[in-house]
Amino acid sequence: MLATYRNLFASPGVRPLMVIGLLAKMPGLGISTVLILHVVGNLDRGFGAGSLVAAAWTAGAGLGAPLQGRGLDRHGLRKVFGFLVIAQALFWGTAHFLPFAALLATAFLGGLTTLPAFTVIRLALANMVTDENRHTAYAVEAMTTDIAYMAGPSFGILLASTASPTVAFLVMGGMLLAVGIGYLVLNPPLKPARPAAGAPRPGLRSWMSGRMVCALAVTVATSIAVIGFEVAAIGTLQKYDQLTWSWLLLVAAGIASVAGGFLYGAVRRPPSVFVLGAALGLLCVPIGLAGEWYWLALIAVPANLLVAPALSASAGAVSGLAPDDSKGVAMGTYASAILVGNVIGSPLAGTVLDHGGPAAAFAAFGGVAAAIAGLAFLCDLRLRRRQPGTSTAPEDRPTTHDLETAGAAQ
Repeated sequence: MLATYRNLFASPGVRPLMVIGLLAKMPGLGISTVLILHVVGNLDRGFGAGSLVAAAWTAGAGLGAPLQGRGLDRHGLRKVFGFLVIAQALFWGTAHFLPFAALLATAFLGGLTTLPAFTVIRLALANMVTDENRHTAYAVEAMTTDIAYMAGPSFGILLASTASPTVAFLVMGGMLLAVGIGYLVLNPPLKPARPAAGAPRPGLRSWMSGRMVCALAVTVATSIAVIGFEVAAIGTLQKYDQLTWSWLLLVAAGIASVAGGFLYGAVRRPPSVFVLGAALGLLCVPIGLAGEWYWLALIAVPANLLVAPALSASAGAVSGLAPDDSKGVAMGTYASAILVGNVIGSPLAGTVLDHGGPAAAFAAFGGVAAAIAGLAFLCDLRLRRRQPGTSTAPEDRPTTHDLETAGAAQ
C-alpha cells in the first residue's frame, strides 16, 4: 500500500497540488455555515433566512460549475481564475455590508463565480499521473475532501463563536482568495486538447453519451446516500435527545471515509463504480435501527468506508468518458450532479424522518440510492453490449491494469 502512495507522490507537482487543493476545499465547504452564521449574528435573522442565503450560494455554484468547466476547456486556468478571483474579491469585500435582500441576490452571484477548486484538482490529476496511479490519486483527493469537510465548517464556527461572524466571514473569504492566487501561481497542467483552427467547438453531443448519463446517474446516487446519511443521522440524534454527540458521529464518519479511501487507493483492481454506489446505498439502510448514538456510529462504519471510494470512482467514471476537449465542462456537470443528489437526498431523508422515523428515513434514501445505481448499471451494461469493444465499466480504459481514467468535479 505504501509503495503505491510513494509512486503517486513521486509524480512531479502532485504534492503541492494536493496541499493547495485541501486548502481550497476548507473554505469552499465552510462557506454555507459562515453565511448562515453571518445572517443570524449580524443581520438578526433566523436560521431559516440564513439557510436561504446558503441555498442561493449553492444554486449559483451548481449552475456555474459547467460554465466554469467550459471556460477552462476553452481559455485555460489563468484567464478563468483571474476573472473569478476578482469576482470573489468583490463579493467577500462588500457582501457583509449588504442588507438581507441584497445579500440573498448577491449570494447567488457569489456561488456562480466561486472558484472551481474541485474541478481543477481533478482535471490536473488526469494529466499529472500515470494510468496505473490515477485511481490512487483520486482516492487521495477524496480523502482530502473528507478532511476539509471535518475542518472547514468547524473552523468557521470556531471563528464565529470566539471572534465574531464578521471575522469568520472575512477570514473565510480571504482564504478563498488566497488559494485562488495560489492556483494562479501553481498553474497546474489542465492541458485540454485544443480544436484545430476553424473547427467547431465541441457541443453537448460530443461528450454527453448514454454511458455518460449512467455515470452521472450513479454520481447522483452516491450524493443522495452521503447527504441523506448526514441529515438522517443528525435528525435521529435530535429525536433521541443526543444531539450533543453529533460532532463525534460526523468526525467518526469522516475518519471511516478516509480509511476507506486509503484502502481503495492501494487496490490494484478497484470495484466498479456501480458496485460501490449500490453497496453504499444498501449499507445505509440498517443504520436507522440504532437507538443510541454509539450504536449509530458503529453501524454506520461500513457505509462510511465506501464514501471516499464511491466519490473517487464516480469522478473517474465521468472523466474517463469525457473527450479531452470537453473534460472541463463534463467535470463541471459532474459537480452539478453531486448538487442534484444533495437537493434530492436532503429533503427525502428529512421528510421521511419527520413522518416515518429514523428506520424509514435511512431505508428511504439508502434504497433510492441503491436503486438508481442499479438501474444505471443495467443501462450501462446494455449500452456496452451494443459496443463489443468497450470496457467493463464506464471509468475503465485499456491500461496495464485496466484501471479507470479519472476526472474532475467542483
